[in-house]
Amino acid sequence: MRKPAWHVTGDWWGPFEGLFAFVMQCVAGVARLVTIGKDGAPLSVRFGCLLLLLLTFVFWRRWMLARNAHRPGPVDVQKLVASSPEVEQELEGLTAQLRKYLSETNLYPPSALPAETPAENFIDLLGDVDLEPKKFGTSLLRLFSRLRPKIAYTVRGVLRARAREPRCGMTITVTSYAMRGSRTETLWGDTWDDVVRTGGNWVMAAIVPVTRAGRRPPWQEWHGRDLDPELFAAYQEGRRLSRERKFDDALDRYYAALRLDPSNLYLRTQIAGIQEKLWLHLDALETYYGAMLLDGCTNRQREQRLAMRYGDPRRFFRRRYRWWSKGLLEVRYRYAVVLGVGEQTARQWCVSSSDNGHFPRRACARDQIRAAMAPAFADRYWRAFRGWTSGRTEATERERITAWLMEALQEERATWLVRLIFQRACLEEMRQLARDSPWATLLPFVGARHRGTLTRASLRLNVKVWAPLRLSWAYYERDGPRGPDGKIRPLAAASSTPAWIGDVRTLDQRVQHLLDRPIPHWLKRRLPRPRRPWQDSYNAACVYAAAMGHPKFSKDGERLAALAVEELEDAARTGRSGSYSLRRSWLLIQDPDLTELRRSPRFIRFERETYPHAFPDHKRPEKPVAAELRAYHRRLLQNAARVMEHTWRDRGNQLLTGADTVAHWFSSDREAWECVYQLVRNGGNDWRDRQRLLRVIRDIAVADLPIRHGLPPGLPELDDLLDEASWADPAGAEDRVVTTTRTTEERLEHVRWDLEPDEREADWAPELSPIRCSEEWYAAVRKDQDVSRLPTRRAAWQVVCRDYECAWRALDDQLDPYGDPAALLRALNGFRRPRRAAYGLTAAEP
Repeated sequence: MRKPAWHVTGDWWGPFEGLFAFVMQCVAGVARLVTIGKDGAPLSVRFGCLLLLLLTFVFWRRWMLARNAHRPGPVDVQKLVASSPEVEQELEGLTAQLRKYLSETNLYPPSALPAETPAENFIDLLGDVDLEPKKFGTSLLRLFSRLRPKIAYTVRGVLRARAREPRCGMTITVTSYAMRGSRTETLWGDTWDDVVRTGGNWVMAAIVPVTRAGRRPPWQEWHGRDLDPELFAAYQEGRRLSRERKFDDALDRYYAALRLDPSNLYLRTQIAGIQEKLWLHLDALETYYGAMLLDGCTNRQREQRLAMRYGDPRRFFRRRYRWWSKGLLEVRYRYAVVLGVGEQTARQWCVSSSDNGHFPRRACARDQIRAAMAPAFADRYWRAFRGWTSGRTEATERERITAWLMEALQEERATWLVRLIFQRACLEEMRQLARDSPWATLLPFVGARHRGTLTRASLRLNVKVWAPLRLSWAYYERDGPRGPDGKIRPLAAASSTPAWIGDVRTLDQRVQHLLDRPIPHWLKRRLPRPRRPWQDSYNAACVYAAAMGHPKFSKDGERLAALAVEELEDAARTGRSGSYSLRRSWLLIQDPDLTELRRSPRFIRFERETYPHAFPDHKRPEKPVAAELRAYHRRLLQNAARVMEHTWRDRGNQLLTGADTVAHWFSSDREAWECVYQLVRNGGNDWRDRQRLLRVIRDIAVADLPIRHGLPPGLPELDDLLDEASWADPAGAEDRVVTTTRTTEERLEHVRWDLEPDEREADWAPELSPIRCSEEWYAAVRKDQDVSRLPTRRAAWQVVCRDYECAWRALDDQLDPYGDPAALLRALNGFRRPRRAAYGLTAAEP
């Protein structure tokens, strides 16, 4: 019996003999295909195998193209083409700018490949492949090299120019080699930079819905649909500005995107995150609550879910699990956390009447939020306050509790009671979230994109320790008067203090048990400490840090600080792949739970080791965000004043122009002064005032002037302020920052009184506000339409322009902590006004 030649090497193991026989038969068959002569395969067999191979290549390449289009693969951005000779010199720069902008989206890295143009079909793919039988092996290698497509999309653009406004345009085309189609659009703009940026947004809006990124936030609802380029542009710009800490412009762009897509959950989360960074907890609470309602449920279904008890069989139904899908778990978690920092949220909810009069715009916004949130809050959490009230027997329990909650939430001075209500609602929300999350984690159709960064251990820790600890803290520090007898009981439901409150050892054991529940206690001592997700360690640190503020833990601050810092070290040094990074600014400045911990020497040492920087570390002020905001307000007004000072200097050097142009100067300047007045009047607490000032200054000034003067400035970090103060006084950096913050508040208050539109008779007030003065000059110019025909008035106009230039320079000087505190007052008292007799411009009087 003859055996195949490959058996000469020895006997093979039985189970593998059949497999290797099949493989060697395939190799022998391929050898016959490429062999010439009588030992080779027949021509018909060769032709059939070649046809089968070609079909395999065709389907394989189509699959690769579809895969690259969905991933997506590289995008070939070809060099732009000019339709007119005057644009040819800018082609290289504009092409590079388009490629750079597409790469900044972090979605599709474009590549300007110098390779050959992608083949339109399979015949073009073959190209110079030689199919001669003698060179069949070489031909196969060349064909295999062409099998893998290198490009998924190609972008081509033609620059165009026309006589009317807007003058700059581009016709841009996106070609997909997988879907065998293309899209073309013509876009116009004022400058070539604007056209290129608009074209890049249009390209991305065309590609995103048909790729894998269209199934991820924030575009999952746009998969397979036409994405609005303005929506994509607003989101991208908002994300870039947020990274640069230019939060006012970022909020404006995110709200512009939200107007185009109001049901986008991710956009609302981004807005609420910025509001938290600005310590606008009340605004963030409303934003998160509105996002929670995007669960796809009706009011009746939502009410039924809240009434379900733990272990209700209806929680297992898949059609009922709409309240946690697509990121809603994280939104509910952040909403509960904002409720949990009740000392901040309640302080912004309840403000005295004097503060309302001092900051009217913020008071109006607060009243609107309270009017909208109080009924919704009472309807959602009335079950959590059973046993807290007593009243008429004829009223139902829900009506009685809801009426009590509405009355308590309308009290402006009962901060302690509002904080207690928020803490109790936080505990209830955490319990509801913990009831939903474990089942969502176990169900097979729930992916990681639904759960986000939440873990079971973190939820258990918040429900069992963090929320009860803060509730006990709120009850223990109550300082308000009791309500009338018969309406409010002694709050027995909230007065029950857990047994572990006040005992650090018991608290630590409880925290570690909740974090490491799957591991038996006897095994923990014999095994190394398990590696936890960074979220668990960070939440444990927040528990220890929050306990430092509880009055019953006042004597154990050092032990709690040591435990908190140990957990922070684990969180900061743990691998965080697949989760959000631990933000440095949030840990060091913004998280309210860590307020007491940041002043501990152990935390300062942890910061020095984990987040080193040029200057030594310092103790931080008790209100770090207030120092950041005051420094930001000062820089914003100073930079705006420098832009306006430069603008009036240029106007004074120009020849007299038409009366309409001069009138627009005074009209726009009056609006700029009005924006400054509204900003300082409201204490800078409303971002809309800052955004309006930025918009007005940009409309007035030349295009590159605000950028040259750093407008808008980014929100400075407290570490930068401390480092700057340490350069002058290393030992007193904290005191120096606090003093500068207090000085800035006083200077802003002086600016407010200097810009008051109503005339005042006090000696320290200017004779006329620049707002009224600009109105008078505007009326005078509108009456004298021959201003451009009188050269003798040039000297008078230069004096007027110099007055406004000096006024803006004085505003800059007064806001400088080392500048003259009365500079603006003196500049305004020296203003020239139009002569009242003829109300013309023939002369100017001091």
